[in-house]
Amino acid sequence: MLAKVCTWFNGQKTLVGVATLIGGLHLVATDSQPVLGLLDVPSITLMGKDIGVQTVLGGFLTLAGACVLLG
Repeated sequence: MLAKVCTWFNGQKTLVGVATLIGGLHLVATDSQPVLGLLDVPSITLMGKDIGVQTVLGGFLTLAGACVLLG
C-alpha cells in the first residue's frame, strides 16, 4: 500500500512542490509555537522576528518546494 502511495506521489511532482512551498511559507509567516506542543526550544531575535525551529524548518521547506518546482 505504501509503495503505491509513494509511486503516485513520485508522479505528482508539481503537487508535492506546491504543497511544500505553501507549507514552508506558512511556517515562516506564523508566530513560533512550542515544538510538538511540548518542547519550548529557545530562539533568537533577528530584526524584530523570533527565529526558532519553526522558522528554520519553514525556510527549508520553502527552499525545497521551490527547487522541486524549478527542477
